[in-house]
Amino acid sequence: RQHIWSYAVGIHNIAQSYISQCPCSSGGSGTASPPSFVGGDYYCDTGNPNTNWELIVYPDRLWDSSGVSCVSGSTCCDNPDQPWFRKKLTTPSTDNIEVRWCGDQTRSDEAIATRNVELYIQTEI
Repeated sequence: RQHIWSYAVGIHNIAQSYISQCPCSSGGSGTASPPSFVGGDYYCDTGNPNTNWELIVYPDRLWDSSGVSCVSGSTCCDNPDQPWFRKKLTTPSTDNIEVRWCGDQTRSDEAIATRNVELYIQTEI
């Protein structure tokens, strides 16, 4: 398997150290680093403007270069192409592409609402 891209969700972006914040947030030293196989190939965002969290669907759309993650000191919104990404694979591949939704808790506690997923692949000529 070869990692292509990850979209991650942080618990909030308030300036305090918390392990479940986005690595790109302004939250301080307690934020988690992405796994080594992810490297810098990810976007992370949060829709939660509060210091705590509730089991609700927050109205802020994620990975759109705006919202509560786009604050001073945060690098979460530095790429204006979000939610789109471009990645050139180092070698050609005919492997299947997998799309996964992952969490470290049950769906009843950590569900992610997804409206649609679009995938465009360009091959070199």
